[in-house]
Amino acid sequence: MKKLLVVALGALALASTAQAEWYVQGNLGYSKIKTSGLEDGNLNKSKATPSVAIGYKLGDIRLALDYSHYGNINDHYRLYDANGYTEGKNEFKIHGVGFSALYDIDLQSNIKPYVGVRVASNKVKSSSSSVYKQNNGGTYNQVEKDASESSTKFGYGALVGASYDLMPNLALDVAAEYNILGKFDDVKVKQYGVKAGLRYTF
Repeated sequence: MKKLLVVALGALALASTAQAEWYVQGNLGYSKIKTSGLEDGNLNKSKATPSVAIGYKLGDIRLALDYSHYGNINDHYRLYDANGYTEGKNEFKIHGVGFSALYDIDLQSNIKPYVGVRVASNKVKSSSSSVYKQNNGGTYNQVEKDASESSTKFGYGALVGASYDLMPNLALDVAAEYNILGKFDDVKVKQYGVKAGLRYTF
């Protein structure tokens, strides 16, 4: 995450030597978080995803550094076999810092579509707990397991959106995005959703 911050801040500092405009932006999104590769059932949850960003606008190009919080995602499951069943829970806590390069399509109007790409450093904390209950002639013997892990991974994605100028320095922004948040062991975490926010240019 520190390396990404250094690269992003360096790009913004380089941009500041040209004629450009600073801006700040706040968004509230609604995302689907999905996993693939979990042995005991994958997650597929929808969450509110707030984010904030600071950026530079150079003509039709924007560079932005953002912080995104993907929330706490958890799932309960029960798996049966011939001798009993396993009951458990998986939980993920995800947030990250991203750097985006965006291109505004100038239509000579208050509405500006844009496309962009994003790279990110995402911190994922995962935990799992399970209890195996074996049936022994009407009674159950329990075997409990717990595990937790925290790691930072490289992520990447793309977005498409449009902004509408409410005032000379204030714009309404709406976008759809897709991100690979990272791969942790054999588990891949993906996010896609929509977001809306306000962008203020200084």
